[in-house]
Amino acid sequence: MNSADQRVAPRDLPEALAAVETADRAGLLDLWREVIGAPPPKNLSLPFLRRALAFELQCQALGGPKARTIEDLGRIAAGSASRASVGTKLPPGAKLVREWQGRTWTVEVIDGGFLMGGERYVSLSAIARKITGARWSGPRFFGLTGDAGRDAQPTKPSQRGKAA
Repeated sequence: MNSADQRVAPRDLPEALAAVETADRAGLLDLWREVIGAPPPKNLSLPFLRRALAFELQCQALGGPKARTIEDLGRIAAGSASRASVGTKLPPGAKLVREWQGRTWTVEVIDGGFLMGGERYVSLSAIARKITGARWSGPRFFGLTGDAGRDAQPTKPSQRGKAA
């Protein structure tokens, strides 16, 4: 199965993944050449070979990551500035201020995350949860989305299917 000539069909994916799990090193290296279309790098561990091949087979059968995910991973790998999940770039040093139940909360954007009260957070949603005790969209809680005015309550579980 060459990645350019033949791809794994979704119906054949479970069998292909099982073969990856049971293959020996020589079999995994041969499969790498078939699936990736290039010789494998030297000194890869068996667990890594299995994970990488499983990922590639799943991408062939089900489609790869979205372009946005690839861009985000590149940004993270490059150590770029923090960015809210809504796509708003927040440069390090920016401050977000939110009043909640009579108290004012200030969050500073730092490289790779956020700082509030001397504690580092990786997401605005984690900060919103800390402040409110409920699950919020952090960008929405801090007014970074178009529907910020509708933030009277955090997201609630669906009530569908429940008797009234």
